[in-house]
Amino acid sequence: MNYRITQLTNISMGKINQVYLPPSSKLEITNISTEYFLIIDKNKIFAFNFNDEIPRGCIALNKIQREYLNKSLHSDCVNVDIIRKSALSPISLLRLSVEIINKDNREIERNKFVEIFKNMYLNFPFNKNQCFYFYEEYYGYKVTVSEILTVGEKDYGVLLGGTNVYVVSSGDRLTFIGNCGDNLLLKPDFNFESLGIGGLKKEFGIMFRRAFVQRVFTPEIIQRLGIQHVKGIMLYGPPGTGKTLIARQIGSLLNARPPKIVNGPEILNKYVGQSEENIRNLFLDAEEEYKKKKEKSSLHIIIFDEIDAICKSRGTSGSSGIGDQVVNQLLSKMDGVESLDNVLIIGMTNRLDLIDKALLRPGRFEIHIEISLPDEESRYEIFKIHTKQMEKSDFLETDVNLHELAKVTRNYTGAEITALVKSAVSYALERKVHEEKKDENIKIVGENNIKVTMTDFMMALEEVKPAFGVNEEEFSSFKKVYYELPSFTAATEIGSSFLTKVKTTNLYNTSSLLYFGSPGSGKTTIAVRVALNSGFPFIKVISPKDMVGLNEYEKVNFIKDKFYDAYKSEYSIILLDDIEGLIDFVGIGPRFSNSILQAIKIFIKTEAKNRLFVFGTASSIEVVRECGIYDCFYGHCEIKDVDFDDFERLSLQNKDFSKIRFEGNCPIKKLLSLLEFPDISNE
Repeated sequence: MNYRITQLTNISMGKINQVYLPPSSKLEITNISTEYFLIIDKNKIFAFNFNDEIPRGCIALNKIQREYLNKSLHSDCVNVDIIRKSALSPISLLRLSVEIINKDNREIERNKFVEIFKNMYLNFPFNKNQCFYFYEEYYGYKVTVSEILTVGEKDYGVLLGGTNVYVVSSGDRLTFIGNCGDNLLLKPDFNFESLGIGGLKKEFGIMFRRAFVQRVFTPEIIQRLGIQHVKGIMLYGPPGTGKTLIARQIGSLLNARPPKIVNGPEILNKYVGQSEENIRNLFLDAEEEYKKKKEKSSLHIIIFDEIDAICKSRGTSGSSGIGDQVVNQLLSKMDGVESLDNVLIIGMTNRLDLIDKALLRPGRFEIHIEISLPDEESRYEIFKIHTKQMEKSDFLETDVNLHELAKVTRNYTGAEITALVKSAVSYALERKVHEEKKDENIKIVGENNIKVTMTDFMMALEEVKPAFGVNEEEFSSFKKVYYELPSFTAATEIGSSFLTKVKTTNLYNTSSLLYFGSPGSGKTTIAVRVALNSGFPFIKVISPKDMVGLNEYEKVNFIKDKFYDAYKSEYSIILLDDIEGLIDFVGIGPRFSNSILQAIKIFIKTEAKNRLFVFGTASSIEVVRECGIYDCFYGHCEIKDVDFDDFERLSLQNKDFSKIRFEGNCPIKKLLSLLEFPDISNE
């Protein structure tokens, strides 16, 4: 229903953030104070009341409300409808920017201000970017809602008793005082699910303890303790684990100014000195405020996403030296002669090894927090967050078991779980479209009977694969027919026993096994079979064909990256296929790559933080012994050629083998190539 805008009939009506309707309104409403709000122009929520002095067909708004809605007095109309209070999401975080209206200076305790505000506006709705007036004693304030965070990710919500209200002064005449200062930060028991952050509670707890808890105390206490505030935090980990998500929400978790989020490459500029100036400009606001307020200045947060783009180790950024100068400038701002205490810098990267070591020392980015792959409990939290809205809307079928999904999605990152949920929803929507198309008269697909089922999630699992998982296409060439021979069975059992030990023991985290034998004896097939049957979520093969065309330096980096990826998984297997080929061994000369050889030896022996097992295959045991790789493996198993007894067993399993003229000791691969017909064995 449309209402024409009119002004308030007295000043006192404008002192509280609500609008007014005439009693003769055609809106059928009862119990207005407890059950309903007004929704204006379909996306702005207001509390309201009735007033006898408002003309019929009009709605009374004060000046600041009209400015917020971009409406003029008398000439403009607004569309008005009602919405139940229960339909609104509760506000988790409400950040307010407060400016005093009076010309006098004002100092007030922050806790007192928040308490008065919450008592006045309890159960009131608020909209993002909304402005309104608030009065306390003889003082008036203009309040701007700078940020709202709700469970439903809406730009509006209702203020409840449990809402965290953070206030920041937006002018020089108003100062909030008290132990919290302008630097009171997130609470240790904060509900991160309300921000859409799952599985990172432990990491946030470390951040709170090491970087934020000291900022709760007054500068005098910090001086008496003789410590300095933490200046920088470095978040690192695989892509998709939530580093950028933290950057998006970090400003909401901290009662500070909105953070400056900078992508690393944006700092770089082609003009001389401009890159360094871009760094200095990030600190200007903090410097100006610190000169005025000193220790009372609010916290300024600067977030660098992909910081490895601008902070590589000095001396490795080429002849221009721009990268070195950017690192020097950042070092001087963080830990120089005129460094600031009101600045916190957060860097994020998935290549911590590229960052200049000087930046990672105490006084700079001294806190290093790994955002690793989520465990089962964390994956459950992520699933819960991404299915909460569809469950609330009754789109989620009751047979969906989130605990089971969390169990089968090992090594999925948060981003991949999000993609998995989207894929499952797409199956449900496609099914609905096909159902609706049966009726040619329907042009718009309705929402009735849309259900996301467990079957949809299982089909999505086949479609969305983890980057740190098992690539089935990679192993498709190894899924060959397997014949039961004593030597093969023994080799399989040895490999399985080694894997069981590394999975259960507390004595070591890394183990290895070398399969050796003549070319074509089945070493790689057995190793892959054992690996796939182990249930380890991360399995990768490093073979010479993957490194064709790479120079020696690139090959070493390729091997290093594979092992570093394996270290990120809770359980992982690396298969070094054809070790002689990996080290570029050539019998004429002889020749081999010492760099690759040393890299392989180091990674086989290195004790990982998580459980890692390394399989190796080699055809020339003499070469492996002389190179020193043989002794790097914990176990060794020879895969022997097929002898006469084995050949008889093969003939029983496949009669076509009896047609082959067998002359003794032959690799299984050669025998398979001599078969006249395609293999028709049971497996």
